Amino acid sequence: MGRLFDEIRKEIRAEQKRQKSNEKENKEDIKNKIGIEDLLIELRKKEGLTIVELLEKLNDSNLKEKDIKNWEIGLKYPDLNTIYKLSEIYRVPSTEFVLAKNNSYEKGLAGINKKIIRWIAYTLNVSFYIGTVITVLIYICALVFAFMFFLSMAYSV
Repeated sequence: MGRLFDEIRKEIRAEQKRQKSNEKENKEDIKNKIGIEDLLIELRKKEGLTIVELLEKLNDSNLKEKDIKNWEIGLKYPDLNTIYKLSEIYRVPSTEFVLAKNNSYEKGLAGINKKIIRWIAYTLNVSFYIGTVITVLIYICALVFAFMFFLSMAYSV
């Protein structure tokens, strides 16, 4: 009876190890997949197009320069009709764009920190790196003010 329990425990541990290794592999696969914002930037630069030129080629009166910038920094994503037009312009299957869009979701680009950084970078018209620095400074200031608030509350009691 004891041997049977030992064998079952070994099998359970082996299965748990396999699951953990599969989770690690899946996380690494997600990191290596290209997101739609990176794909859009790469294709536009490869074709040598500016945002304005791409906008003209898309020939959609509802699209603005701001929309393309938002796609390229990951704040918004193109709809399926636009993806089809982009696939024709860049001569890339539309499934590549859809997969890249899904990869962006999987990577967690909707995470709050990256959203804040991207929003700051877009609003101030600075690079992602500068947006990161500004965000860190804002977080530090918020922590300092919170600390000062709690100290003032402690001394007022």
